[in-house]
Amino acid sequence: MLRHFLVSGFLAIIFHTAQAQTYFPLRISDDKRYLVDQQNKPFPILGRTAWFIISQPEKDYQHFIENTLSLGYNSIEFAVITHWPNGNHAPFNGEAELPFVKRLNGMDWDGKLKYKSLSSDTPDFATPNEKYWRYVDKFLEYCEAKGLLVFMFPAYVGYNGEEQGWMKELVANGSERSMAYGAWIANRYKHRKNIVWMLLGDMGKFNAEQEVAEQALIDGLKSVKGQKSTQYTAESHSGENAADNLHFGHEMTLNGVYTWELKVPVPYLSRKAYAHEPPMPAFLLEEPYDEEGPDGNNFNPNATQPVRRFQWWGWLSTIGGYISGNGYVWPFIDPVWQQHLETKNTQDMMRLNKFIKSVEWWKLVPAGLGGMKNIISAPVNIDTAATYVSAAAAKGGSFLVAYIPPAHKGAVKVDLSVLSKPAFGYWFDPTDGRYIPMKTSPLNNNGIIEFTPPGKNFDGESDWVLLLTTRRIDD
Repeated sequence: MLRHFLVSGFLAIIFHTAQAQTYFPLRISDDKRYLVDQQNKPFPILGRTAWFIISQPEKDYQHFIENTLSLGYNSIEFAVITHWPNGNHAPFNGEAELPFVKRLNGMDWDGKLKYKSLSSDTPDFATPNEKYWRYVDKFLEYCEAKGLLVFMFPAYVGYNGEEQGWMKELVANGSERSMAYGAWIANRYKHRKNIVWMLLGDMGKFNAEQEVAEQALIDGLKSVKGQKSTQYTAESHSGENAADNLHFGHEMTLNGVYTWELKVPVPYLSRKAYAHEPPMPAFLLEEPYDEEGPDGNNFNPNATQPVRRFQWWGWLSTIGGYISGNGYVWPFIDPVWQQHLETKNTQDMMRLNKFIKSVEWWKLVPAGLGGMKNIISAPVNIDTAATYVSAAAAKGGSFLVAYIPPAHKGAVKVDLSVLSKPAFGYWFDPTDGRYIPMKTSPLNNNGIIEFTPPGKNFDGESDWVLLLTTRRIDD
């Protein structure tokens, strides 16, 4: 009978445990595959969406961040100015201040986001409200002090340029004001070290007017000399990676993977991001959210449980990391968001975060990419199928990780020749963090071996993580 046990720290003699402190700003690793800090320590993107967090009072955003850190996340994603009526109190911040004080016609702006005339009633981006931005200053300072990376949208443009974001307002402000706003916000935060600048915003195709406005914003952001935070990525439209965007892909330094649907699956798009030329760090930016599907608020029918499969697929296919969300948390509507901070999937992400930090994840290369063998040899393993087994092995052959999703049935054939010597095998339960050692270890590394998952996991599902390592985990 297989023996179950917990491994504390997962043994630093084999695996690296990340230090708590991160020395910002981050830069791109020499091999262009992931981020590192100023001490060259690899930084995995372990992110949580927090779109409307700026709408929260200080004590509440601090509560969210403390909870986020306690679960092992090191990043959040948010909009510094909010628009979508589905979120909390847009466009006001946690002190009921507006980001801009005037309309384009010179009159005071009251915060209304529906206009009789775009050319006159739209907020003037050249009139920032100092009280609003002092609140943002304090928020960003708090995040950096806590070692938290922020993926920040200066002006999320929104699906099809409609009510979710600021596309119409950018166009109405024109290229000169849009560029000035970009330069203004970049200059205000040029000494802040923990920002990744987020472009676009659920919009992949732009007409000529829209393209000019978004380009002006980007040009403004990049015009300021001496910035500490110099990384850029984007949320393009669902099914497209940031670096593949026709209009703005060339502006990216990080390749964010975004698919809201299942018809363009996470593994397929994530692998495409890793394979992008020239190479750049890739990560899963957005996928179907926890409690957003039939089990939750019914917003996205593709967000079926267990949604942890998307993050395991995304991480092992991009290596750079992931950002995940919850359909009740991101709008920050009281008191609902506080009641969904500790969901089952959030606990699954805590276990994923621990697992990633416990291994030398930066050495991994996804199966079939970057010179790595396919690893999973049979049965047929297609990255557009729900049964897809995502796998990656370390350069040098010290360990291998494979995620077997719930839809996969039966055994998995694994090519152990990617390992440098005989390996010890373990099953990791992603629903409770147990490691189950294989009694047949060590396993010969000169051929293909068939592995059968141990049945139902603790949560009653059938997904498991296979870990093969050339060094024994000491229990």
